[in-house]
Amino acid sequence: MREPDAETVPLEKLTRFYLANHFLLREAEHTDIVDVAATVCGLHAQVPSTPYISLWNRVHDFTSETLDRALYTEKSLVKAWFMRGTLHIIPARYLPTYHKALKRMWFEQHGRHAHDPDWPTQEELEKLLYPTILKALEDKPLSRKELSNRFRSMVSDASGPYERLFSAWGGILKETNYLGLTLHAEPCNKESCFARVDKWLPHVNLDEVNEDEAKAKLLLKYLQCFGPASAQDFACWSGLLASEANQLIEDGERKLSAVQVDGSRKTLWMLKSDTKAFGKVDVEEEVQPRLLPKYDSYLLGHKDRTRIIDDQYLKQVYRPVIGDIAATILVNGRIAGTWMHKRTTSKLTVALHSFKKLDRETIIQLRDAVNKLGAFMKVRQAEILSTP
Repeated sequence: MREPDAETVPLEKLTRFYLANHFLLREAEHTDIVDVAATVCGLHAQVPSTPYISLWNRVHDFTSETLDRALYTEKSLVKAWFMRGTLHIIPARYLPTYHKALKRMWFEQHGRHAHDPDWPTQEELEKLLYPTILKALEDKPLSRKELSNRFRSMVSDASGPYERLFSAWGGILKETNYLGLTLHAEPCNKESCFARVDKWLPHVNLDEVNEDEAKAKLLLKYLQCFGPASAQDFACWSGLLASEANQLIEDGERKLSAVQVDGSRKTLWMLKSDTKAFGKVDVEEEVQPRLLPKYDSYLLGHKDRTRIIDDQYLKQVYRPVIGDIAATILVNGRIAGTWMHKRTTSKLTVALHSFKKLDRETIIQLRDAVNKLGAFMKVRQAEILSTP
């Protein structure tokens, strides 16, 4: 790829633009949760509470019932495994794009490392396991345990070699997800439940877009939310190979503009259609501090996290050894600390840990945010365990 002519911009402008695109500068209206999920390229859902607190941060007067209704009654949102093999909630109308763009990523890269030596052969999968799972789910969604029991009753020799495939870590259901056969349905007694795609979303055609078109569309969606960003950032976020990300940017370059951050020679890309809005960014606009949940999508959009956190604090937030990404305190778009919470039926207790001493006004705003979080969680009392 040739070296493009790139505008040089201050890091603060990059961060503020990113913050605005994530609805963390100005909240969306409460009726717009599907559009919010679309704009932020999916709500991370590995931890059950994360999408609810993510939307509480972004949507005015959001309630948990609004998300549940969109997921399980209207089915305008859908939960499934997408980027990097992780659970996300996306608009159902975009399922074909995400499915086609990321299917190969799972089977040829991430997923092949998840198989143990006793994993079924491809012939067993295609002739026995996949068809039997679809038949078991023909009438209604089932939990893992229910599906495992149903499978065992349908396959005479399933008592040993196949039972472990219905693992809580995804197992065979992750494969059927990436094949476009199954997805997450409404939980059954607080347990994850799974449905057939063709039963849950009968009007969605997964073949309406091909793989190349889907990847090109996914890149543009990504840059609309996470741009300006590099090819490496897109690869890290999506799970695609860096070579694929570079090729996609080269193929779509006519729709993109290049920028560089002051002091860096790395090329970042954004949509040409966003350059006007980018030019109007006001780095002096007041920003309310936010309490982002674990694995919030704002934390996972880039390989280079310079725009949101100082290098010296990275290991306090991103903890790969234990596979954790902390809940974070966001001040002026940057991570200023971490927080933890404990909730009972009547009380929310929040422990705040800031990396540096916060000013009085920010502390007051954080206390207000904790009280609002308590109201969202419908507890009678919200308490800060420690003051930054």
